[in-house]
Amino acid sequence: MVRLTPEQQSAVLSYAVADQISAATWLRHLIADELGVSSGPVTTWAHPPELVLEVAYLREVVAELGGAMVQAAVVTRRDGRAVEHEEIEALIPRIKSAALELDRIKEKLWPRAR
Repeated sequence: MVRLTPEQQSAVLSYAVADQISAATWLRHLIADELGVSSGPVTTWAHPPELVLEVAYLREVVAELGGAMVQAAVVTRRDGRAVEHEEIEALIPRIKSAALELDRIKEKLWPRAR
């Protein structure tokens, strides 16, 4: 709706971060104050703690491992290596389970509804 110069965008973002709200919410407040109308809901914005970021990163690594295991299962099946294929297939559900558990841990540490 409104185009801003890079300098304006930077300034808006700076003020929004300082107030721990989104840039859109900060602009909405500014406009509402000027027009004398309600600014609507406030969206709180904050950085997740480092621990949450580490858990999220670990979850992504586990997901990548799961993808690599699926690819390995495909190759071992294609190459007729039945024993290796079965061993890999047996591990895939455990990897998926670990990824889901990391999702649950992350959600407990940093719930989505903020």
